[in-house]
Amino acid sequence: MTVGIWVLGDQLNAAQAALASADPATSRVLLVESASVLARRAYHRQKLVLVWSAMRHFAGELRDAGWTVDHCSAASFGDAVRGWIREHGITELRLMEPADRGFRAAIEALQLATPLVWLPSNAFLWSRDAFAAWAGRNKQLRLEFFYREGRRRFGVLMEGEGAKATPLGGRWNFDQENRKAPPKGLQGPEPLWFAPDAITLAVIEQVEALDRQRQAKDLPPLPGSLTPFRWGVTRIQALQVLEHFIATRLAGFGPYQDAMVNGQPTLWHALLSPYLNLGLLHPLEVIRRLEQAGLEQGVPLAGLEGVIRQILGWREYTHGLYHWFGPDYPALNHFGASEPLPAWLENLGGSGMRCLDTVLGEIKASGYAHHIQRLMVTGLFALLLGVRPQ
Repeated sequence: MTVGIWVLGDQLNAAQAALASADPATSRVLLVESASVLARRAYHRQKLVLVWSAMRHFAGELRDAGWTVDHCSAASFGDAVRGWIREHGITELRLMEPADRGFRAAIEALQLATPLVWLPSNAFLWSRDAFAAWAGRNKQLRLEFFYREGRRRFGVLMEGEGAKATPLGGRWNFDQENRKAPPKGLQGPEPLWFAPDAITLAVIEQVEALDRQRQAKDLPPLPGSLTPFRWGVTRIQALQVLEHFIATRLAGFGPYQDAMVNGQPTLWHALLSPYLNLGLLHPLEVIRRLEQAGLEQGVPLAGLEGVIRQILGWREYTHGLYHWFGPDYPALNHFGASEPLPAWLENLGGSGMRCLDTVLGEIKASGYAHHIQRLMVTGLFALLLGVRPQ
């Protein structure tokens, strides 16, 4: 019996459920890059480079750890997986459940001859069953209530034990203290960036070739600038970004976390979300490290609680709601909005509105926008304009 493990591009963690369920001596791992994802959505050039380069680096790390790993680029996932199963005599295929419900449906639609075993995702702190149990006993699915439950459940920023535990500082939420207006000339510390290595440079060339193929077929070019590409693509680099945030940005995160300053796209933001979303970092290890370092360094509790709330609260909450509301959730349109995306939004600039064009220009340059830019600029504008959510 040969167990096959298909690792998806946002599951790049050695402790992820499918890998944890198997023995390297009797298992074989597959990672697939497929340009077919672009048929569904024209991804930002830097996102493609980030995901595909991280996958290649992770494949190398698994090999170093004793796994037999196959990595391939293919026109479609189905052709790649079927060919791999035949070639290596895979008798059982294991996958950790993807965060995206649609991707699981697409995998099941492949109708592979080999039995498919789904392992519950351990990429989030709350399992889908645990979130459903919480949601089922609450009339209001408010973030604040969920966040408090998470603090209790995982013992984060708490004093005391068990049912008598209370929030550190006597309050659950210090949000009012994290909304200071930025003074003129405010500048945040420099973020930690990385020069592309040979693997990443090869992926950049691959994305350039894909763009040429799209143009030959009269398809629009992929959005965003391809270079300079400066994101980390390994777990070691992701951990370095975490430590750099703690050393240079954590103490100042709180007061201006909701600020927007021209020419300062990152301010004191952590820049950890890409690494959490790829699996290079696990949310609990990040929360524990932030809590430890913040308390040791005397970081203002308002800022420490604020950054932890983004991970323990909002990230877990939105993931939980996505699955709790069921398969029809992505098709909902409460306000009956029907407008298309404006052409300038698809082109990442040219609206004639300074705030919007500044944010879109930053997204074009790096693929990144912090939470206030997404909520209060691009998201709010789409809501006011009546853009169809889908």
